[in-house]
Amino acid sequence: MSVKDLGLNDVRIEFQAEYALKSLNIKPDKISKLFSLEETKQLFIDFFDKADNRILVIAQPSGALNALVEFPGKPRGKACYFVKKNKESLGKDANLRNNLLYGDISYSPLEQLSAFVDEVLFPLLSNERNHESWPKVVSDDVVRHVHTLKTDVYVITGQTKGKTLLPLPVGAEKIEEADDQKIESDRLLIHSIESMVIDWTHQIRDVLKRDSAQPLLEGLNPTPFVEIEFWKTKATNLECIYDQLKEPKVRKMAELLEKIKSSYYPVFKDIFRDVIAALEEARDINMYLRPIRHQFEDFEQAEFDECEPYLAPLMHTVCLIWTHSQYYNTPARIIVLLQEMCNMIINQARNYLDPAEIFKGELEESIDKIKKTVHILSSYREAYEDHRDKMKTYFSGNMEVREWEFAPKLVFARYDKFTERAVTILELMETAVEFLKLEKVEIGNIKGRQLSQYVVTIYEEFNDVFKVFAERSYDPMDPNNTEDDKVMFNILGMENT
Repeated sequence: MSVKDLGLNDVRIEFQAEYALKSLNIKPDKISKLFSLEETKQLFIDFFDKADNRILVIAQPSGALNALVEFPGKPRGKACYFVKKNKESLGKDANLRNNLLYGDISYSPLEQLSAFVDEVLFPLLSNERNHESWPKVVSDDVVRHVHTLKTDVYVITGQTKGKTLLPLPVGAEKIEEADDQKIESDRLLIHSIESMVIDWTHQIRDVLKRDSAQPLLEGLNPTPFVEIEFWKTKATNLECIYDQLKEPKVRKMAELLEKIKSSYYPVFKDIFRDVIAALEEARDINMYLRPIRHQFEDFEQAEFDECEPYLAPLMHTVCLIWTHSQYYNTPARIIVLLQEMCNMIINQARNYLDPAEIFKGELEESIDKIKKTVHILSSYREAYEDHRDKMKTYFSGNMEVREWEFAPKLVFARYDKFTERAVTILELMETAVEFLKLEKVEIGNIKGRQLSQYVVTIYEEFNDVFKVFAERSYDPMDPNNTEDDKVMFNILGMENT
């Protein structure tokens, strides 16, 4: 089946359909399905007939074809585009090849741009034979700008992959081939190398100063998986940087800077040393954190009310990491992991309790769940205290004993608030159960009727307050949310201090 057999009855649309067939490597029946909808076909007609409609994209995100009137923000498959060169309508007799810009869109546009810059744009504009008639100032300026573009695209492409890519300076291809004396006299090349060393320093410093505690400082309440992934990514990134700094061209550049006694050579030397030290740290931490990931996964997959047996083994593994890791044995490091473990337990407890429904179910069932939650929260705190007290037993032989001497509140500040809130909710519900019993209380005696009426009044007042409180769109398990704390403490007969 050819495009002519699809019955499109418009040479302009046939032109687009034929290009899409070849570009997307699809069968004609997919094009036929695309145009089977009158609404879709009208999009194509409007593209040509209306001057304001200048963009049309045929995309294939998940098997079926889609027609779009703008470029997709996050392409999930290959696509092809058609763009009018001018804001005008195009009749059936228009020369489409002259009036349209058309081509392919990769599912990874940044990599497509990188390939275009490296393989087409840079060789074309940096070739001196292509601008022999240009003034030298213009030629040099064009070469400088196109190299800057190549460098920026190279660096950004690396960042999207979690890698820090170090671009080479202009003229780097001459370094390995040319004579040493000739290179030493090439001031432009040396200036280019020195400038690039400064750029590398900024790039590498940005990587080295990243701290795994940043999400905690930003109040994001991360779990231990964030910590594990941070050190895994950092180790991979530093290995990438280290491999680049060891490449022959880079080593030749360093030797050149040393020979001419450049003031930038000590900078290069320092940054190389810092990369080696940081890589050794990241490798060590990544190696010791990797085994505990499986324990965290098992804990998250278990039912919360059955997870108590996992707590002591988790804390035991943390103690082993503290004992044996060369770089994860400082309070600043271990506190981050312990805080994130608290966040993980809080998340699991919240999922188990379902704060949005906690006051809407049967009180007895909710009380039972909260009691189990409070018990597990207390068990984790006890596991921490027990392992902290016996920390000396983890050190053997001539190992220097390092206790957990930091204040527990540095670890449990949010955890303790959450636990207190759970206990308060438990007291509130137990109080509610007692008050709700008043509904069925009847008092005999001479004043029984009067006293019974008084009891009913108390019950109704309490029930009204509790009902309003329970029906509010409010997260009762969030200790930072004090919106209804006053009501809660009033119910409990306490003052909110």
